[in-house]
Amino acid sequence: MSRIVSYQVFVEVVETGSLIQAAAKLHYSPAALSKQISKLEESLNVQLFHRSHKRLDITQAGRQFYPKCKSILAAINQAEDELLAEHEAVAGTLCVTLSKALARSNVFDALSSFAKQYPKINFDIRFSDQFEDMHNENLDFAFRLGTLSDHSHVVAIPLMDTQLVACATKEYLLNNGTPQSFSDLGNTKLITQTSQQQSQALKRFFKKEKLSWQNLDHHSCDDIEGVYQAVKSGMGIGMLLDIATQKELTSGEFKTVLCERNLPRKKLYLMYKKSQWQTQAQLAFKRYMKKALGDQVRTG
Repeated sequence: MSRIVSYQVFVEVVETGSLIQAAAKLHYSPAALSKQISKLEESLNVQLFHRSHKRLDITQAGRQFYPKCKSILAAINQAEDELLAEHEAVAGTLCVTLSKALARSNVFDALSSFAKQYPKINFDIRFSDQFEDMHNENLDFAFRLGTLSDHSHVVAIPLMDTQLVACATKEYLLNNGTPQSFSDLGNTKLITQTSQQQSQALKRFFKKEKLSWQNLDHHSCDDIEGVYQAVKSGMGIGMLLDIATQKELTSGEFKTVLCERNLPRKKLYLMYKKSQWQTQAQLAFKRYMKKALGDQVRTG
């Protein structure tokens, strides 16, 4: 039995005045309770009861210990009740929007673990690369990447740093070689989103690398998922976020190339509406995401 159980046994014996009655209430045998009391006395180095085959009397030390022991158990019960009350309050539906580039990221691992901890939470998950009006769209939270425009009605919490990586399957690189620069891709092909979907940071990077799209042998997709699938199918070298390819890079399915070229970095933000009132579910979600994703900020 644990120390807490020992305290419960002691209090029950004091209040019933009988090992037999206390054993019946706690569903233990009288012998087990007697042994537990003896162990508690041994650990405290003090006698709590005077025992005989007919009587069980509490000692002066036992009388002094009883109210303190009772207080400890009451505090534990209160803490448990408060914890249960908080979990009961964390319920309902949270509407969350994410950039499409985060569909394969560890943001979903964080959402999953939050849902397991708070099983009464339901998610309404939407994908969009546009910044919606969180009030009009009734959004609770938005995960967004990169530079944010000024929105005075929302709060943006920086969570972690991400970076674009140029990656391909190891089979593709074995068959086509590994390029030494973006301007000299050799037999390889680059896979990117169409120019309309590319970020300004990526366009500036390509300009710095002196890439001419007219002369560049490349594939383009109008959606980031298309870039991922093209890379996975061995069609070329894709430009994808590190957090969206973490599992593939860790397993060795994808290999990074041209790592020294300092591809654009992006900050991941958690955004929510400015409001004086927040539900327990919203407060719990904000705390959880800051801990789950905010600890993963990268440096260097």
